[in-house]
Amino acid sequence: MSDELEPRELLDKMVSKFEKTVEESDDIEDKLDGFKRDVSVVFNDDGNYHFNIDETEIGEIKEGSDDDADITITTDTETLNALMNKDMKPMEAYARKKIKLDASFMDMLKIKNIF
Repeated sequence: MSDELEPRELLDKMVSKFEKTVEESDDIEDKLDGFKRDVSVVFNDDGNYHFNIDETEIGEIKEGSDDDADITITTDTETLNALMNKDMKPMEAYARKKIKLDASFMDMLKIKNIF
């Protein structure tokens, strides 16, 4: 599809969604209090990126992987496009093994609520 975004554009869109959630939520600061994680996003079809989350701030998105990341998301650009466009639900992607999330249970709950 020609309207699909490239990996970097997808991550920028995720950051924008996060920032909007922070701006619009009355209790997000409480939910993210003390939440500091390094995140690695592995695209099976198009490179790796990493960034950090420091409570309500997301750091610079950098190319390359972070082997010591607290949270690793593995997917492909087609799946992430479908998720961002709401053409696919997260649980569907997970059940179909289109996305893998390597994180603690508590981190998964936090991510679910902010992205």
